[in-house]
Amino acid sequence: MDFSEKAVKCGTDKKGDLMVTLELAGKGREIEVTSKVARKYGDAIKEDINEVLDQYKIKNAKVLAEDLGAFDFAIKARVETAVKRAQAKKEGK
Repeated sequence: MDFSEKAVKCGTDKKGDLMVTLELAGKGREIEVTSKVARKYGDAIKEDINEVLDQYKIKNAKVLAEDLGAFDFAIKARVETAVKRAQAKKEGK
């Protein structure tokens, strides 16, 4: 997935966390999950991401989630932080 300079990142590449790259752009939502457990938990991770995007009424976004064993609360927190950073960047703050 390609991102522009408008993309923001949140999280770490440490065990038990995940790195989220998010850009408020595109047509619709593009969500990509990379994880050793993507086959088993990939859909659940996407559901957590979509839940946060729904809370913020975001319809157009590109999201790359690089999972290293994060729990759902950590996934949601990282996505929420990325959304807030992207919105602030878009507003020029």
